[in-house]
Amino acid sequence: MLRSTVGQEIAELVEQEARVLLERVGIHSPPVDAFRVANELGLTIQIDPMLKTRGYSRKRWELGTIVVGSKNPGKSERKQFTIAHEIGEVSLRGKVEEAVLEEASNLMAVNLLLPREWFCRDAKASDFDLLELKMIYSTVSHEVISSRMLEFRLMIITIFDNGKLYRRKSSYPFPVRTSYPLERQCLMDVTASGKKIFLSDEKIRVTGWPIFWQDWKRVILGTEFDEWEVSSRQ
Repeated sequence: MLRSTVGQEIAELVEQEARVLLERVGIHSPPVDAFRVANELGLTIQIDPMLKTRGYSRKRWELGTIVVGSKNPGKSERKQFTIAHEIGEVSLRGKVEEAVLEEASNLMAVNLLLPREWFCRDAKASDFDLLELKMIYSTVSHEVISSRMLEFRLMIITIFDNGKLYRRKSSYPFPVRTSYPLERQCLMDVTASGKKIFLSDEKIRVTGWPIFWQDWKRVILGTEFDEWEVSSRQ
């Protein structure tokens, strides 16, 4: 994910900083509430209905203010990520170069909301089931959770919104096709049934998870190759 973008040294710094912050505020298990983290750190959260960006933070701890927009209600997943990102900007400023601060802060948000050790343990325990992980990490979106899954298992994550491709990411060390027949079948089955679907053949396994809201249908697919298929491509 962002680890390779900002570089290993910065990624390790960010991960350690997130671990220290969670320890400092006394959060030892999921879910992580970014509102609580901010409050425990002495940061005030302000909702600005006129704000056109997702959010911003003051540059100094003593000013202690994070401003977020009001487009999304309550403690929505987007607000959670925005606040976690702004906590990152405040805590990392001066520790990383300004040129990478934005990306490093995104990585901080991921590490605050989905800490590496916790997520790795829970992902393996659930066999990387997106819906189970969402129940554990309830303050984080399915999209962010599925993207984090790529760091701990070789797989392809594909997101469709109302049948149209939104995003496709792979953690395999070789190029993958834009789609596979079994993926297309799984997409159709999940869209029609509104249920989690698992399909497999001699080469690949595909799990489809429905994330439906009113007339909006998001389907996330997790695709894995058979071990022999992986070894034959390397």
